[in-house]
Amino acid sequence: MVRLTWLGHSSVLIEADGARVLADPVLRRRIGALRRVAAMPDLDGLGLTPTDEVDAVVISHLHHDHCDLPTLRRLRYRHLLVPPGSADFFAEHGLPGAVELPPGGSLDIGPGVSVTAVPADHLGRREPWGPTAMAVGHLVETPTASAWLAGDTGLYEGMSGLAELGRRGVVDVAAVPVWGWGPNLGPGHMDPEQAAEAVGRIGIATVFPVHWGTLHPAYLRRIMTHQLTSPGPRFAAAVDAADLGTKAHLLGVGDGVDA
Repeated sequence: MVRLTWLGHSSVLIEADGARVLADPVLRRRIGALRRVAAMPDLDGLGLTPTDEVDAVVISHLHHDHCDLPTLRRLRYRHLLVPPGSADFFAEHGLPGAVELPPGGSLDIGPGVSVTAVPADHLGRREPWGPTAMAVGHLVETPTASAWLAGDTGLYEGMSGLAELGRRGVVDVAAVPVWGWGPNLGPGHMDPEQAAEAVGRIGIATVFPVHWGTLHPAYLRRIMTHQLTSPGPRFAAAVDAADLGTKAHLLGVGDGVDA
């Protein structure tokens, strides 16, 4: 069994056959110019305190809302899996030993549990003057279940073959990004309807929306009410309207789904 718990924005905890994977952890109330409007998750209850250990942390790309260095420095983990071209960046910031996974690259992190990097259509530059590295997503797989963590991506040619990069060849459950981080969508992101199209292309049994309702640029919360509240419900409605045979869940921070 695989359980995915949403921690806000794109941060997801995956529990898979005894292994624990933490994706794109951003567990602070302020990240540069961004402010958190969603509740903080119960880190004690989830076993994510500085004294707890996870088997792997996976980073999809170097943007601040997916790669938060202060959060990473507080975590204990056995593996830090990062996109191609970024290991030196992590070492320079006090996080040595990062392993780069290119699309199709895989690592066993526990008995029968693997992480495989998959493509993403997104610019991975560390703004404003940092390095540029590839952006990727990840598949976390056990012999009986697989989960897709998209990170950030737009629709791209070949997305329908994403599951074939994994060991099982199917995706059972997914955390699907449905917005950006500001008042406008921006390149390399999907709106709710495009995210539903991605679900249809890949063929996923269970999904929930991420990358919405959590962060806003400082001083822009008043003009972002719609962007903070509508993308998740719009995505669920689009999945239902497309009649994909997919179950779409709307989660609160700290809630999870099983596959």
